[in-house]
Amino acid sequence: MNKSKLFLILGLVFLVTSVGASEAKKAIEKRISPVGQVCVEGQECAEISLVTQSALGGTRTGEEIYGTACQTCHGIGLAGAPMFGEKISWGERANKDLDKLVETVTNGLNGMPPMGMCMDCTQEELTSSVQYMLDALN
Repeated sequence: MNKSKLFLILGLVFLVTSVGASEAKKAIEKRISPVGQVCVEGQECAEISLVTQSALGGTRTGEEIYGTACQTCHGIGLAGAPMFGEKISWGERANKDLDKLVETVTNGLNGMPPMGMCMDCTQEELTSSVQYMLDALN
């Protein structure tokens, strides 16, 4: 009788630990699963396009773009960025043609990365953000 109880208890312990191990394995697999996939041009997945903010709800304002993409550097003059609202730090840049300034934002210059780190911005939104910063100088 004691042996049968012992086997029953051992069987239950084995069953419970097996289920727990299975759940732990599933949790680990979920944590280390890939977050994306590599897509090579020509494959079906390559035809998926990025959704821009403008596609979701219209063009963002220059102030919105500045607040999300430009303020980090231009708010404090990081890496030589001309500071928002400070005409002295802008120097001759303040007198440049708007299209030239937008071209600089698009391509990047010195410490500023291309697109000013706003990879989902349209050209219209970039222009709007530059104009917003220029307007703050007046």
